[in-house]
Amino acid sequence: MRGIKISWLIGAIAVAVLIISLIQVKWLKTSLDLQKKIFDQSVEQLLNTVSHWILVEADFASLEIDHETEDLGDPLIADGLQRQSRAILLRMETIPMDSLLSLSLREHGIETSVVFGAFDRYGQPAYLDERSEVYREELLEKGYSVGLGPLQLRVYFPDLGRHLVKSIVEAFMLSGVMLLFIAIGLAYVMRSVIKSKELVRIRRELMNNLTHELKTPISTIGLASEALGDSDLQLNEVQKNYYISMIRGENKRLGVLVEKVLQASLSDSKSLKLYPVEINIHDVIKDVVRNVAMQVRKQGGKVELSLKAPNPIIYADKIHITNVIFNLLDNAIKYSPNGAQIKIISDQTEDGVELLVKDNGVGIPKEYIGKVFERLFRVPTGNVHDVKGFGLGLSYVKTVIERHGGHIYVESEADKGSTFVLKLKFDSNLK
Repeated sequence: MRGIKISWLIGAIAVAVLIISLIQVKWLKTSLDLQKKIFDQSVEQLLNTVSHWILVEADFASLEIDHETEDLGDPLIADGLQRQSRAILLRMETIPMDSLLSLSLREHGIETSVVFGAFDRYGQPAYLDERSEVYREELLEKGYSVGLGPLQLRVYFPDLGRHLVKSIVEAFMLSGVMLLFIAIGLAYVMRSVIKSKELVRIRRELMNNLTHELKTPISTIGLASEALGDSDLQLNEVQKNYYISMIRGENKRLGVLVEKVLQASLSDSKSLKLYPVEINIHDVIKDVVRNVAMQVRKQGGKVELSLKAPNPIIYADKIHITNVIFNLLDNAIKYSPNGAQIKIISDQTEDGVELLVKDNGVGIPKEYIGKVFERLFRVPTGNVHDVKGFGLGLSYVKTVIERHGGHIYVESEADKGSTFVLKLKFDSNLK
């Protein structure tokens, strides 16, 4: 019930953030439209001012044109223009139009690049410098215009969009950053909730498995102890030895369970202490194989060794490396229901030894290969229902190998067995 409430709360917050974001976008668009209107009004005012100033100056220039008979030069593209038009163009040639427009724009709070030109009523350029020639089409289609006697003065702003956004971005910067932080925080919370739910589920399964695993040996030990202590039962020596061996076996089983949980707690708390010494990894493998040989033979399997590394000496913690080999063999035995056929191979690498532990078991589906080294994770075993464990062994294995500066990965396919590959260094500079 609590999980459902948290999900609803996170969903409500997510919807609220989405709505606020949409409102923010709408406000941004509205602000852009408003800034565009203000910009249009400012440009209209400055163009009227510039046009009036040019026309006044042109009136004085027209007095001089009556005495001129020579051509006005390259900027005067249209020949036979009216006297006023020629006077306007002459004035535009003699004054710094770029500086005049830039100064007028700055007075209206506009700081962006501008191009300009004078056009006749047919849209033909009467005055157009080289820089503005590139934007000729934009001047005619998108530019601002004002009457300039018989001509039209047109201006175009190539960076208008950037200028408008820049003019309002500061106002929305803070709220945008806050929304971004909220969205990131919400994503993190959602990820944490999903991960915690998965962890709760895995822990519940762990407790169920652990309870079941502990209950069986405890019950067996209890029954055997009662049988040995019951004076009404007349037990012969063989029966007594049977019950005693049963107690010892179940006690050993309890010890293994406790050891696995302890290994997992060590790897999780980073309290794993390493005491490295020079060890022969081949000797370690042979010792572990010797200990599990009886169990493997009882199930109709075998362990084959192909230890080919010419220099198997590494600097490592012997106890933890032994546990690693044992965990891998234990997994191979458990997940090979028809008799484990296990092969251990060693090869030399430039900086250490590579070990391969192969089995003919049920294998690991591709979708689970990336998760097998996670704590408390167990691969669903399909029709193999009697495989016991807690999903702790491989997590411990990975931690030990990485603490030794090594690397471990698995290659596997469903129903085709698995191969665990370990890379250990001669001198690992233990972490």
